[in-house]
Amino acid sequence: MEEAQADIMIRAPRDFRVGVFTWELITDKMLYGSWAGILCLIAFISVVYGAGDSNLGMDCNKEWDGSCDVVFRGRTTVFAVLSLLLLVTAWEVKHFTRSLFNLDPARYRGKFSVFKAVTYNRFLLWAVIAGFLITFPVIYIPVVNTIVFKHKGITWEWGVVVGCFVVYVAFVEAWKAIKRRLGIFSAQVQRLEGESVV
Repeated sequence: MEEAQADIMIRAPRDFRVGVFTWELITDKMLYGSWAGILCLIAFISVVYGAGDSNLGMDCNKEWDGSCDVVFRGRTTVFAVLSLLLLVTAWEVKHFTRSLFNLDPARYRGKFSVFKAVTYNRFLLWAVIAGFLITFPVIYIPVVNTIVFKHKGITWEWGVVVGCFVVYVAFVEAWKAIKRRLGIFSAQVQRLEGESVV
């Protein structure tokens, strides 16, 4: 169970007529989902059309043959990108405006405070680790990957996955910094002592 944020008592009370789905939540989810979708599309295009021969094969949704190799690798890349982006989003959405690298400034300070903050909730930590680890059997076990999930093991495509991951985290952190700097949504509330705007 996630503890309450340290600044919970200095936040203004929420209007009960608004409900759970606030404009900030809706905006954040739309932006995060759009960025994740765009990065998945870029990952697929970079594998199939960038490095691949652009041959999409025949009947690749039914079975694997040699002509479907690039499509199956593209699907795997998208699967890996989306899996990692969803897992990091679990940590990113712990606070609407605070950076992942400064999640709990009242408790943790310093360069490596991100590691202390993400390991504090053991259940979430192990859920993210399990989600990360389950990605590999799905990708590399022969029958599971080609017959069940219709994708194939990847090699250099992991570079695309890591690149998309870094870009996504940068997008989310930039959006949170914009909210803090401009005082958008919940960033208008009073900050904890010593907490920076950016």
